[in-house]
Amino acid sequence: MSAQGRLLAECQLLAKQSTPSVFALADEDDILHWTALIVGPPHSPYGLGMFHFDMRFPKDYPNSPPRVLITTTSSGTVRFNPNLYNNGKVCLSILGTWKSESSGEQWSSVQNVLSVLLSIQSLMHDKPYHNEPSFEDDDGSGDVERYNEKIAHETLRVAVVDTMEDTLQARAPPNGATPAFADLRKQLLIVHMCNYLDVLNGWIASANSAVHDGRQFKMMPFECAANCMDGTFGWKAVRERLLAVKAQLDAEHDGWRAAGVEQAALLRSDRAIGLAPSVRALAEQFDELAADGVDNVSISSSKQNALVWELTLLGPENTLWEGGYFQVEFVFPPSWPELSPRVRFATRMFHPNISRDGAPYLSTLLQWHNGSARQRTVKAVLDEVRALLTKEPDPEPITHVNREAAGLCFSADEAGKREFRRRARRCAQDSNE
Repeated sequence: MSAQGRLLAECQLLAKQSTPSVFALADEDDILHWTALIVGPPHSPYGLGMFHFDMRFPKDYPNSPPRVLITTTSSGTVRFNPNLYNNGKVCLSILGTWKSESSGEQWSSVQNVLSVLLSIQSLMHDKPYHNEPSFEDDDGSGDVERYNEKIAHETLRVAVVDTMEDTLQARAPPNGATPAFADLRKQLLIVHMCNYLDVLNGWIASANSAVHDGRQFKMMPFECAANCMDGTFGWKAVRERLLAVKAQLDAEHDGWRAAGVEQAALLRSDRAIGLAPSVRALAEQFDELAADGVDNVSISSSKQNALVWELTLLGPENTLWEGGYFQVEFVFPPSWPELSPRVRFATRMFHPNISRDGAPYLSTLLQWHNGSARQRTVKAVLDEVRALLTKEPDPEPITHVNREAAGLCFSADEAGKREFRRRARRCAQDSNE
C-alpha cells in the first residue's frame, strides 16, 4: 500500500474514536502533511490544554516515521516538557529522535498516526520532571512540584488562552492554531470552561506563596536559557483573558441567533432571496425527525428563529432521570453543517458529562471535522444527547466536564455514590416545577 493509501485509511481510524483526546487532519492539498491537536490529560499539569503539532510523512511511510514538531511554543519561547523542546523538537524513540536500547521502542510499520499521538500524549503525565534522563527519582528538592506549577500556568496561558485568542482573531498562529481545528477548539473551550475556571480560581486562592502572582518561575536543572520555560506567574491576568475569550464566544453565539431571526423573517415572507441553504437543510431534517418520531423527545423549531431548536427530553424509565422534563437548546451556525451547532441543557443538571453551564460532552461535535456532509446531521447529535440520560455516565476522565459530579459518581465510597444519585434525582424532580 502506498503512503497516500495508508494515510487515507488512518483518517478513518482517527474518526472512529469514541472519546477522542487526539485529533489529526491531512492538508487538503498534500496528504503527506498533517496538523494534529492533543488535549492534555486531565489531572495533570497539562490538563485540557490544546497542544498543536505539525506532522510530515515520508514517501515510504509507514516504513519510515513521520517528522513531528510541536507548534504550541509561544513563538519558540516555551519548552513544555523535557521531551518537547521550544524549537519544536519532539524527543520520542519511535520517531527516531531519541536513542533507546529497547528494540521494542523503535519505529515499525505497525505504528500509525494515532499511536504516535497517544505516545506523545503519554509524555504529559502528572510528573513530567522525571521524563528527563538522570532525574527519574525525586530528590526532595521540591523541583517536581515547582516544575508542575509553571507547566500548569503556561498550559492555561499558552495552550488555552493564547490559542483561543489566535482562533477568534484569526491571526497568524504562533502556537500552531491553524484554521483546520477552529471549530473543534471552540467546542473544547465551551465544554471545559468551568474546569478551566475552577483550576485558575484554585491557583489564585492557593496558600502556596511560590505560585503567587508576580513570582518568578524556577529554572530546572535540565533547562538552559535557550531551551526552557521562563516567566512569572500571573493567574489573575490569565483568568481575565479567559473570561474575555468566553465573552467573544458568547457574542458569536448571539450573532447566530440574530441571523436566525432574520432568516425566520424571510421564511414568513416567502422570500427565497437571501434564505441561507442551512435553513432549508434544517427544515428538511426537522420534517424527517417529526415524521419518524424520536422516543421520549419533543422537538420544536421556533417560528421566530430559524436557527434555534428547542427540545424536551423525558427522563427514561428505570434511570435516575425518570419522570423529569429536560429542556435542551440547539443553536445552529448560519454555515451549518460546515460548522457544528452549540448544544446546551437549559434545565439544571448534575451529571459528570454535562458542565455546570449546561454544555454536554458530545464526541459527535468534537469529531465534526471528520464527518462527511451525510454524517453531519441533527439526528447524530440528538442520539448522543439522549444517550446521556439512557446510559451510565462515561467513566473516561476526559469527558468529566462536571468534576464534582464525576467525583461522587465514580467514588470508591458508597456514600459518595449515594450523594450523586440523590442530587441527580433531585434535578429530575426540580425539572417538573
